Order: sequence, then structure tokens, then C-alpha cells
Amino acid sequence: MVEMGKGAVVEAPIDQLLVEKLADPQTIEKLVRLLDKLEHVTFLLDMLENFLRRGPEIADSINDLVVTLRESLSKPEYVSRFELAFTAVRRMQEFLDSPQVQELFKSDVLDVRSVQMLGKVSRSMIQASTETAQTGIKRVGLLGLMRTLGDPEVQPALNFVLNFARHISKELADA
Repeated sequence: MVEMGKGAVVEAPIDQLLVEKLADPQTIEKLVRLLDKLEHVTFLLDMLENFLRRGPEIADSINDLVVTLRESLSKPEYVSRFELAFTAVRRMQEFLDSPQVQELFKSDVLDVRSVQMLGKVSRSMIQASTETAQTGIKRVGLLGLMRTLGDPEVQPALNFVLNFARHISKELADA
């Protein structure tokens, strides 16, 4: 800052300028924010210093990688592997772009709820298959079937099957 004296211009001492700048509320706010983040700044500077210190080592590693790639590309077996990999990627892209796969993506088959339901059905089938293999096939008569229909464990599945039958009928009628 410049002070006006008796006809002469005198510069304020640097200490006074520093005190005035430090007393500024915006400067105080910025210093507090900097102090709050000082640990992060220190960590970042340490990482940068370590990175710069390892610069020659990193450059040597990159150079070795380039040399290795050049040597590998000159070998016929690596060239054929790259060609096979490229062909495989191209075929996968053709498969994904096919109308059938695009239609599959548009359908509800890949919906999370559908996949979860298929998981439940699969687990139930495996458990039923295991139980049947362990206990053997038992003859179930009409009365046994009627008793089973009243079983509280069977009721949710029975409701599911009936609702499924109703909805699949609607879907098939629309088809």
C-alpha cells in the first residue's frame, strides 16, 4: 500500500502489508480451507515427489515394454494369435448386432426380476429333484393330492401357477 505523506510518497513496510492481507476475511477463509485440507495436500505432494523420483524407472519399464512388443509382433505365432483375437471380437460384435440379440435385449427376458425368478425356479427344481432322488417316487392318489393342495407350504406355489396360467393365456391370446 502507498501512504501519502507530506508531499512524498512512502511505501508501507512489508510487515504491515502482510498483516493487512492476513486480516482480510476472504484470506482468513481461504487459509482455514487450506489448513483443513493440508493433510491431503501433503499426501498429494508426497505422491507427486515419489512419482517424479521414479520417473526414470517408469520410463525404462515403458521402453522395455515397447521393445518386447516389437519383438513379439515379429514372431508369426503372436501375429496369428492377434488375428484370432481380432476375428473373435469381430464375430462377437456381429452376434451382438444381430436382430435376434437386439430383440432379446428389448424383451423382458433379461429384466432383473425375470432373472431372479428363474433363479428361484432353478433352485426349487434342484431341491425337488434331490428330495425325489433321496425319498424315491411315491404313489400319490386323489386323496393325497387333495390333502397336499391344502398344505400351507404348497399354497404360494399353487397361487403362482394359477396366476401364471392366467397371464400366459393372455400373452398367447395376444400373440
